[in-house]
Amino acid sequence: MKEFDSEILNAALEFATEWGENFRKPIAGRMKARFPALEDDEIAKIEAFVRKAEYKIYEFAEIEERGEISESDITRLAAEEFPWMNGGHIARLKNIGMFYARK
Repeated sequence: MKEFDSEILNAALEFATEWGENFRKPIAGRMKARFPALEDDEIAKIEAFVRKAEYKIYEFAEIEERGEISESDITRLAAEEFPWMNGGHIARLKNIGMFYARK
């Protein structure tokens, strides 16, 4: 995949994990509005990429729930694996993942 800067990836992650009326809706329209130079195929690749990152953090939370890692390990592992992701997204996704892992 072509390298995209952290601003684009974090915006895509924000859109992909949005709650409310846009919950789980495709992000293409919102991405195109913010980054008009992006092509549709690029946006599709970006969305798939950030969704994988989202689910990986949820997977870390499941591993923590099983007692195999600590809660602080989730943040560290996410930051190591996804250096482009801002800390606010990591914290929010960790909390969501931990909520569902304990459900």
